[in-house]
Amino acid sequence: MKFKQLQALKKRAYRAFADGKRLDVPDQDAAHLDSINLAFVGDAYYALTLRKRLVETGIPHVQVLHTLAAEFVSAKAQAYVYRRIHDGLTDEEKAVCQRARNAYTLAPKSATVAEYHDSTALEALVGYLVMAGRQERLDTVMGQVYEETKAYCNEKHGGME
Repeated sequence: MKFKQLQALKKRAYRAFADGKRLDVPDQDAAHLDSINLAFVGDAYYALTLRKRLVETGIPHVQVLHTLAAEFVSAKAQAYVYRRIHDGLTDEEKAVCQRARNAYTLAPKSATVAEYHDSTALEALVGYLVMAGRQERLDTVMGQVYEETKAYCNEKHGGME
């Protein structure tokens, strides 16, 4: 998208948001939304859920909370979780994940390309469940995410005192 087109779209987006209206674009069901848009929503939900769990542990210092939250929502940790829960996903959920894995994105230096693709797939899955309004399944998946994040923590930091 060219700069002028992007600026025009941004202007329309600000107006639509301020007016509480939808842009004049075709409506899609959650399973067919853009994978990166699903990951955008999933990333926020995922981070909020894990931050809430961390606060519930009673950690009194925000710097420690931030450090743990940053690690647990990193591409490395999310890829670990994705690989552990992937086999239990439905065919539809696997299809959403596969589309997200195949989406073109640039991987950060902190993760391998494979880790980044797997983490994007997990975020897209969470975003899909949020956007589809599938709260019960979302709660189940996020429960699995929590358990696998604890397993990741034990594996990476289990011997720490």
